[in-house]
Amino acid sequence: MRILLCALFFAIFSAPTFAGHVTTAGVSAGGGATRDLQLREIGQVFHPQTSGYLGANYYYFPLPSQSKLTTEYGKHEGYILRQNFAGYFADSLGKSGWKLGILWWMERHGWDSEDFVLFPHYSKFSLIRSVQTTGFTLSRPHENFGFAGGIQYVNPEHVGKIYEPEVDTLYEWVAAVWGPISAQTSFHHSDFKHVRVTLNLESKQVLGGKSSGPLTYLPNIDVALFDRDGDKDSLRLFWEQNLIAQRLYAEALVYFPNKSLRAVGLKYYPDPSKVVSFDVTCYRKRGGDLIWGGGITMPFFRIAYNHADDIENVFGLRGTFVAQFHLGIEKILDKFVGLNGSRSTPMMTREIDTDGNVKKKRREEREKAFQETRKPSAPKEITAKGIVMEEAK
Repeated sequence: MRILLCALFFAIFSAPTFAGHVTTAGVSAGGGATRDLQLREIGQVFHPQTSGYLGANYYYFPLPSQSKLTTEYGKHEGYILRQNFAGYFADSLGKSGWKLGILWWMERHGWDSEDFVLFPHYSKFSLIRSVQTTGFTLSRPHENFGFAGGIQYVNPEHVGKIYEPEVDTLYEWVAAVWGPISAQTSFHHSDFKHVRVTLNLESKQVLGGKSSGPLTYLPNIDVALFDRDGDKDSLRLFWEQNLIAQRLYAEALVYFPNKSLRAVGLKYYPDPSKVVSFDVTCYRKRGGDLIWGGGITMPFFRIAYNHADDIENVFGLRGTFVAQFHLGIEKILDKFVGLNGSRSTPMMTREIDTDGNVKKKRREEREKAFQETRKPSAPKEITAKGIVMEEAK
């Protein structure tokens, strides 16, 4: 633990300052990155055993000098916006054995010339966009398979003149999961946009698997193919590997046809529930330069510097600190776990009673134990030993 913390702070504070301003190309590409991120998270959340998920993030960039926008006209002072929310709820359909769920992921992001909470300034260099993914799930927990589908809606609220024009766009997506294998695809009307196959081979106790042993060291692999509108299709390969007791993980991200590693990371979780983490990451720029960074995630707060996940998902922004309100908790059966965690959270000192029969059974057990403590104890026989005195002769 101490070694990893030292490595984290060394990576953050000894790394070169690869400060880079936000670019128009990065802001324009934010819609596609967010669409894929939402579908990836839905794939992580949607298991036949999952009953709910709640996630929320609000990003704050405390260094205004590194939130500038670079355009052909120069550099512009401004504000980066990224806030998102995710919710999923599923419940059994009577005694049919099927479970029906509903989900909604939404994000609002962009760049504006002034700081704001609800109403942007909408300047000529601004771009504000919202991306929403919604749908339904249908699963059979006992057979461990399920289906999902829905729509994605991209709404450019305001697009400045320096960006490529955008219009409201509607996508369709479907997904299926069977045991450790899941598949996912999306379309724009009849045009194919992406297909993803995920192999969650790592055995996880929260999903009915093992808590230790060789099966917990199997990898989690995510492979996605994207259509690039006439350009060469892009293949994304992500590999997650448990290294030590489902607490220390290594991650690697590769894009093809560019075969070089895009990003690698080492993440330490004090508990396998993955609610708290300490990360060290390395991101490779297109020119080959390496960007070292890291971050610390707590139950409601996260702070990071040059983190590979932020560079990948926040307009390619690098060389800046991110302070983030963070929430991500999943409910699988009657246990709570962090997103993609392997065991329930440590604060669960007892199982949550969600079933009437379980409540009744546990109430009877408590009453029985209470009655046993009130039973009178069996009488004890006390034998007194006296002193025998004899008269002296």
